[in-house]
Amino acid sequence: MTPTSKALKSKTAERIRLETLLVDSSTPIRWVFTGDSITQGLTHTDGHRSYVEHCAERVRGELSLFNHVLVNTGVSGNRSSDVRAGFAHRIEVFEPSVVLIMLGTNDALDGEEGLERFRDDLSDMIFRTRAIGAVPILQTPPPIDVENAPTRAGLVQYVEVVRQVAASTRAVFVDHYAQWTADSPEGPPPALLADAFHPNEQGHYVLADAVLRELSIADAEVPVVPQVMS
Repeated sequence: MTPTSKALKSKTAERIRLETLLVDSSTPIRWVFTGDSITQGLTHTDGHRSYVEHCAERVRGELSLFNHVLVNTGVSGNRSSDVRAGFAHRIEVFEPSVVLIMLGTNDALDGEEGLERFRDDLSDMIFRTRAIGAVPILQTPPPIDVENAPTRAGLVQYVEVVRQVAASTRAVFVDHYAQWTADSPEGPPPALLADAFHPNEQGHYVLADAVLRELSIADAEVPVVPQVMS
């Protein structure tokens, strides 16, 4: 866990609200997951569950929170500007209680010139999420195989912007990038990737596990897919 994530894991009002939502089996509660192809989960999971579907299994299945509905509005190829522009129909229309945002992999194609635009987009989405009464959860994307995706070599800078926005807004934060690089400092584990930057079915399991652990609804005693993270 990074120093930033440690600080953010303090009991903010939004964390307390999430804890309350996660034991409420009677109130209809909607979660919206939004982002790019990693969230959409197309093709690269080879027919297996995406990380959003794993989260739904935990919330609606294992926790029996049947009145919770998890909605996936990720769109392949999207940048933060696409989600910001589509906020009304991608997020607001569902009247969510929780909104999970993971972006940056496609934004990295814009290099340094896109960093401030990316920062503004994320900050605006967090502001608007709170304005509709929902809890925002900001996520970094996982690392990429830079050697085979050189046009996205600036991803690490976008990841740092996500961290900075999470810290400045005190948003609940999941740092997938830090977890993956801590477990495999030489680069993302090939066993978790379908190509240079899309997680495969095992990668999606690890993404889901990180989200559920951050929300304290995963079994802390169960290791995170040790056969592929080693």
